[in-house]
Amino acid sequence: MHKVMAEEKLMLAKIAGGDKYAFELLFNNYKAKIYGYALKVLQSQSSAEEIVQETFVKLWIKRTNLKEVDNFGGYLRTIVKNETLNAIKKAAVQHRNYNLIQKDNTEIDTSTESLIAYHETRRLLEIAVEKLPSQQKKVYNLCHVDGFKQKDVAEILNISPLTVKVHLREAIKSLKTHLASNGIIKELALLLFILK
Repeated sequence: MHKVMAEEKLMLAKIAGGDKYAFELLFNNYKAKIYGYALKVLQSQSSAEEIVQETFVKLWIKRTNLKEVDNFGGYLRTIVKNETLNAIKKAAVQHRNYNLIQKDNTEIDTSTESLIAYHETRRLLEIAVEKLPSQQKKVYNLCHVDGFKQKDVAEILNISPLTVKVHLREAIKSLKTHLASNGIIKELALLLFILK
């Protein structure tokens, strides 16, 4: 038992020093447990996968704190529970905002066409994001979907802030071009705001 704890403590110290291989081992050891817990609570595979991603992003960003952690299991449980609770709150806010947007749309223009156009724009944007080059897609999702600041994205992806800025600019340019080629222009600003 003490040997396992000592090995884990050593692994945490390596991660605190920036050892990516040790971090990968930690990820492989705990990802299934985190996913299982999040899936049980959130009842959504994609949401559970996001919790796994958010947890390990947070661990990497705050990796220097790991050398001071005595009970990693408890430390990790706290992060996962907080991330899951945040996901529940975020879903509730999104649901409320969606209902407000629906209400506003109905008050401004009761035609079904507006609602169809909104859903079509969102669908086209999601398709366009999937077609982005890998690095651009990562940067766009971290900034606009997950809400990270550009400097944090630079640290997560181990690239310069300038590179993040360039990838983000190119991603948005591609998305605008894709949507414009599908005849979507005026709905774009609203949609990007909602997804940010």
